[in-house]
Amino acid sequence: MNVSILILLSCPLLAFAEWIETPAQSSKGHLVPAPDYAPNFPRDHGSHPEYGIEWWYWVGHLQSADEQKTFGFQFTVFRIAGDAEKAENQFDGFFGNQNLFLVHSALSDLESGEYLHLERVYREGWQARASSQTLNLSVGGIQAHLLSGEEGQRVVARYKEANRLELSFRPTKPLVPFGDRGLSRKGADPAAVSWYWSYTRLQAEGILIRDGVEIPVKGTAWMDHEISSSQLGGGLEGWDWTCMQLDDGTEIKAYRLRTGAGESDPWSAVYWIDGEGGTERVYADGFSWEAEDSWTSPNTGLEYPTSVKVTAEHPVRGKQIFRLRPLLDGQEFTGNRSDNAYWEGACEVLNERGDRIGKAYLELAGYGGGLGARLN
Repeated sequence: MNVSILILLSCPLLAFAEWIETPAQSSKGHLVPAPDYAPNFPRDHGSHPEYGIEWWYWVGHLQSADEQKTFGFQFTVFRIAGDAEKAENQFDGFFGNQNLFLVHSALSDLESGEYLHLERVYREGWQARASSQTLNLSVGGIQAHLLSGEEGQRVVARYKEANRLELSFRPTKPLVPFGDRGLSRKGADPAAVSWYWSYTRLQAEGILIRDGVEIPVKGTAWMDHEISSSQLGGGLEGWDWTCMQLDDGTEIKAYRLRTGAGESDPWSAVYWIDGEGGTERVYADGFSWEAEDSWTSPNTGLEYPTSVKVTAEHPVRGKQIFRLRPLLDGQEFTGNRSDNAYWEGACEVLNERGDRIGKAYLELAGYGGGLGARLN
């Protein structure tokens, strides 16, 4: 969640049947997510401070009640742990402990072409709090909590100049776990694993405060919660990731983990989510990811492959082709550091014939330099 491409080459056929045992702790002393873990909700919607990296992530597409305006949005709250050996040495209560929180809020106004985005950074304390018992976040400009007695969520995100988005989310499918034995792998490193849970289709409704005007909005969203202690394995520079919500009521999550040579790690994957929340998947030897066009940022000079073709072999239905096209070119999130820029944007999904079949969000990270050293 929080932050130059070569066409994906066909990866060698690899056998994933042999399980790689995960260590109990990372090299920095944080716990590593264990296989076969049975999550306990609502507790596991909350924070996991014993683990090194965690994020809560919402993206989606909205339309105004009068159907005259359309928007894309992204909210992400990142938690990054400090030195595990010093975790017991708390600062005084005013500053909290060693956890660092980052907030990324973005809004794509698809009619005006404006892209609002804001990053805030806090140490845990009075400006940044995350419950370990349930979803209850208050970090800078983002507040998020579960709706009482429901699986739904309420999120408020603030931008600059009093612009604000207030949304309620209600899932239409059960929470989906990703990975083998409950672990999503991020490379060959045994510690590069995560617990990864998603609501792949949420009904969204609320209001957008834009330049002092209240705009009722509704639409669909996707929500991820990921917990890890080593987000990328060794030798990986970044990732290309997408979540697609198709008009037939199914969803697709696809991602490639990019090596320093521009190739794809074998644990790159495509997941299909059916109408009931069941999943099918293939790894890197079962799909290709091709850049069909790119956009160069006038702010950072980075080139992002924002038009993508994903060709994947469904285990039952055979070859399927999905083309992603950005609904707005300029959706680069620069934050407070230009070397941490990434592209995160609203897209449409086309089939092989060019017919629109759904909508998506696309994330392109690590093009300003390798992310591995910063995240591990």
